[in-house]
Amino acid sequence: MKTKNGKHLAIFTGPFLDLILEGKKTIESRFSKVRCAPYGVVKEGDIVLIKKAGGLVLGEFTVLRVETFNNLNETSLREMAKKYGKDLCADADKDFWEGRRDSHYATFLYVSKPIRYEKPFSYPKRDKRGWVVIKQASVGTQSSLFKEECD
Repeated sequence: MKTKNGKHLAIFTGPFLDLILEGKKTIESRFSKVRCAPYGVVKEGDIVLIKKAGGLVLGEFTVLRVETFNNLNETSLREMAKKYGKDLCADADKDFWEGRRDSHYATFLYVSKPIRYEKPFSYPKRDKRGWVVIKQASVGTQSSLFKEECD
């Protein structure tokens, strides 16, 4: 029995949103101090909706592959910078690695099929979460995208 692909809403700031939609950023990363979505939740084949912070949902991408990391420290972050920095477009933010030095968890999502929507739409989200797991009530209706799954 085939399982349905999951849907997620990711909030973006800075240049990273456009870099993904232009196909230049091939790995999206999420770092955290505590274990939380997308860590351990996102799977290969899932769809990630791309929302500008305080703005509209501008596009989406499909997750090609997922890598997770835990027990991060200065050494592991330095190794990540060398190995993944280019694909993460880390140079687009001069403080990228410094801003993640207190993180304990990381999720790397390999970006596939980025799409910029012709008609962006709003999402009624008012909290500070940078990642939302979306629960689909029924396939094919846009309103079904907005039934959030709360853990």
